[in-house]
Amino acid sequence: MDSSSVNRTTSHNLQNSSQAFLGETPVLKALKLTLYAIIFLISVVGNSLVCIVVARRRRMRTVTNLFVLNLAVSDLAITCICIPFDIPVQENNYKWPYGGFACKLIYPLQTAAMFASIFTLTAVSINRFWAIVHPLRKQMTKIHAVYAIIIIWILCIILTMPYAFVLRLDEMAMECNEYWPGINYRKAYTASLFVLQYLLPLVVITLSYLNIAIELQYCSNAKNSSVANAVLQNAHRREARKVVRMLIVVTLLFAICVLPNNVMWLWLDFGNGADYDHFWELIAFTNIILFANSAANPIAYTICHENFREEFRLYFTCDPRIFHSMAESTLSYTRSRLKSLTGTERTTTRSDTLEYGDILATDVKETVI
Repeated sequence: MDSSSVNRTTSHNLQNSSQAFLGETPVLKALKLTLYAIIFLISVVGNSLVCIVVARRRRMRTVTNLFVLNLAVSDLAITCICIPFDIPVQENNYKWPYGGFACKLIYPLQTAAMFASIFTLTAVSINRFWAIVHPLRKQMTKIHAVYAIIIIWILCIILTMPYAFVLRLDEMAMECNEYWPGINYRKAYTASLFVLQYLLPLVVITLSYLNIAIELQYCSNAKNSSVANAVLQNAHRREARKVVRMLIVVTLLFAICVLPNNVMWLWLDFGNGADYDHFWELIAFTNIILFANSAANPIAYTICHENFREEFRLYFTCDPRIFHSMAESTLSYTRSRLKSLTGTERTTTRSDTLEYGDILATDVKETVI
């Protein structure tokens, strides 16, 4: 259901879970901890680099990249809150060592970060849809993107407040448990999390990218007014496809990594999952897949876009050109913007600059990573 779902159990279920983990073989336990360590390392390094690249490179601070930055922050939050706090609880027979305040704080923060990830993916898909399918209408600016990100986090906190209210520390058993007024309340919250955190956002994202694909195909088949304009449009459409392809890959990774965990908790609350002898071993496996999504995103950026590949290479090799390239890119970006604003960059007519393809190309240029 969410990254904190490993804690969404009754005392009886916690006992079963504890027995399951106590029965782990040394090999299985070593494999689990090794996977957690690898995921943590890749996620922290990769997402930190994404934040540094977007924050320090002025030309990278576009609308799309601001959402990518927020996605990296969400992934860092999931990684740094989930793994370091969950592993000691699992290895301590599910005894909660962090106190009552942390019981109400840590797991809801994990859930909020997961909400932020999918809401960010939804927002960026809608932004790309609007920019490509409706290029002549008013577009989202960087200030609008910042406001959207703030609204996303506020909404995430609101949606996780019911979860925080029902979490309490059992000081006798030293366990952080949920205490719902009734089983139906818990089922309702489980179902609402699945719909709001998974099903509905993915429907919106799918419809957005389907419309983008149709629009790009239509533009490719449309006749162009001139050879020069056709070359410009084709170049920028290729860049648009790269960005959209990367975002689609990231969305698919989220859908694939989060689905197993959602299925397991729906099975527990609405089926007979608790009666299955190896249910908690499966939960441990689906949690690893869930956390792996945060490590997979920086890899997807690297594979799908050459700009990130180049930036990451410079940082990993400690290339001194990274500092020179930052200054150079800032100066180059400033000059290009001045040229575009003064109209000296191109010698085309006014009517030519307002053609559909050029507007699409300009939008793509401003949002390409």
